[in-house]
Amino acid sequence: MLLSASAVLICLVILLTVWDPHGLFSAVVTILSGGLITLLAHLSHQPWAPLLADGGLAITIFIGFWGLWTLFLIIGTPRLVVRKRERLTGPLIGSVWGWVFLGIAWLYAVSHGQFSDTLWPWLSFIPAFSLYLGVLFGASLIGYLRAVCFRSRHADTLVILGAGLVHGTQIGRVLGARLDTALAYARRQKQPVTLLVTGGQGPDETLSEAAAMAAYLEQHGYPAEQIVQETAATNTRTNLINSQKIWWRLPNQGGRVVLITNGYHLFRTQLLAQRLGIHAGGYPAPTRPGYLLIGWAREFLAIVTLRPRLHRGILLGMIATNVLWMLL
Repeated sequence: MLLSASAVLICLVILLTVWDPHGLFSAVVTILSGGLITLLAHLSHQPWAPLLADGGLAITIFIGFWGLWTLFLIIGTPRLVVRKRERLTGPLIGSVWGWVFLGIAWLYAVSHGQFSDTLWPWLSFIPAFSLYLGVLFGASLIGYLRAVCFRSRHADTLVILGAGLVHGTQIGRVLGARLDTALAYARRQKQPVTLLVTGGQGPDETLSEAAAMAAYLEQHGYPAEQIVQETAATNTRTNLINSQKIWWRLPNQGGRVVLITNGYHLFRTQLLAQRLGIHAGGYPAPTRPGYLLIGWAREFLAIVTLRPRLHRGILLGMIATNVLWMLL
């Protein structure tokens, strides 16, 4: 049974990956299939099942610890995670800390036999919704890995997404990695490539991100006539919308368009592009290991806020189900 069920789930994951390699739904199915295979392996008596079960458990523990670390980065050091133009309010952070405390207390009550005939059964929606967010986190990691692995090889137009300027004028490490990746990518192509740099001017910047990016590219020997600037975007969504309007005016509507940003940011960028009906490939720029955890924490927070109504509806549904279960 384990072998046949695993084969079916693996085939399903492969089909969904080929059909929608950058989608969140296929990533969710992948993470759920992996969890189900791990569970079946634990229940199986096949001689090789323990190895599969231990491997799945190790991956689950790794994702769990990374998820907890991401959570505590968001609520413990919000200034490192959120951008200058954004903020997490004190009441919101306090509410999340309260949610974490209640979740830990619920688990403690269950594990120590202090669950029945208490208030805790009425709060079972807390671990249920936390598990839902855990699945979403694991699926986002799957999407991140797919974005890094399924990269485009050829392009006529490269769209380089902007990032904040250091001290208002300077290219930082994150943005520099995107620009260096675009330069190396463009020089590998057999035909001339248009580099479309996108990013507006922030309140603490003396010029637009696009202008600083264009100057950087020219300083590194890229022809100015093959650089196009988009100077109005303020976030990833407007990066994509404004850039598409520009590349449609290029010869052959930009040809093969590839988005370049850091690997941890590429998955959300492609999700947004998909929702906007924008068809473009992707190519990841490297990120230094010391910044990856903070960068990913910011990205996962942004991924969650992409569908606030969906998450709110699921939470309300879980609360209603919990209350009906207790009353009946």
